[in-house]
Amino acid sequence: MTATGRPAEPDLDARRPTADPAAPHPLPGGRAVPEPEPAHGLRLVDLDALPGAQEDAWARAYRRHGTRLQQSPGYAHAVRAAGHRVVVALAPDGIAAFTRDGDVLTAVGDDEPLLTEHGHPERLARLVTSVRRATGASVYLPLVAAPHAEACARAGCTTWRRPPNSLIDWSHDGADLWERALERGSSQLRRKRHLVERDGLTVRPGRSGPRAFADVLAVDDRSWKAARGQSMRQRGGQDALYGRLVDTGEITAAFLLDGERPVAFRLDARVQDRLMSLKWSYDETYRRYSPGLYLLTEGLRQEWAGRGVRTVDLHGSPDALKDLLHTERVPRADVWCGAAGPGALRARERAALDARVAGAHEAGKGLRHAFD
Repeated sequence: MTATGRPAEPDLDARRPTADPAAPHPLPGGRAVPEPEPAHGLRLVDLDALPGAQEDAWARAYRRHGTRLQQSPGYAHAVRAAGHRVVVALAPDGIAAFTRDGDVLTAVGDDEPLLTEHGHPERLARLVTSVRRATGASVYLPLVAAPHAEACARAGCTTWRRPPNSLIDWSHDGADLWERALERGSSQLRRKRHLVERDGLTVRPGRSGPRAFADVLAVDDRSWKAARGQSMRQRGGQDALYGRLVDTGEITAAFLLDGERPVAFRLDARVQDRLMSLKWSYDETYRRYSPGLYLLTEGLRQEWAGRGVRTVDLHGSPDALKDLLHTERVPRADVWCGAAGPGALRARERAALDARVAGAHEAGKGLRHAFD
């Protein structure tokens, strides 16, 4: 889940992680970093106490400016249903949700966690530093797009490089997807596709509701992730999070079926002209078919061609499957605004995870080997 040739993480045992992932113009040595002007009119409200009028205004702003599901009030409520306390920061130029755990506020969304008019990364820096001053808590933004990390670094926050996000240009409705995979992959890809079609496995387009999510969990429970403690049931309430989102229809679940038996799934969220494929998995007994590859090529085309999608967001770091399909990789970084010691510890933890995943990827092994 990290690109080959990823720059080494800073030596966090020796100093605070201060390297900005993409800043081309470091500040001159010795100059104090000016904090941005505070976010005037900032209000911090517990999600459980958010007045209906404010939530309605948030929903309207999301319909107008939203680019990621995680910016929505529906996603914040799903995070709350998963057992996390959620605090909402409301300001005239943006809205962001955070989970609160002790003295750390962690952004609910990655990539672009602030819901605001697109193209103003400095607004995120202003909001983050204002939330830090208002609460005294450290503010952590995982996996944000590089322009937002740069803006926060200029405001005095600490940043460190993370693996990039993988995107597919869908302007041709995926007509080029399979050929790109064949160019980058081996002859085994044709054989695996032939196996799927020879044995009569079929795609069921995305649907929602409790039955759909029950089928998702049935597949996930039979996946390699379950055997390595990484299934949704085993990862801090992910089953509650995604279960609520599928139940409410904010995401849909597409399946690969063997007869009526679901053997693989893909979870999608459509936001404007962006399709986010948030998660996928498969029944380990069907591994020989490479079900994920089929769902992310033929499955995506069957469901989403001709429906106005411009970008498919694979929602995460590079892996063997994304290597075959992506057309662009977007640099990302973590941002920490707060106490230095906990920030350095968080950076070490993330660097260790990235190193394990990168080691498996660069050795030509699947993600599962990072958790052996």
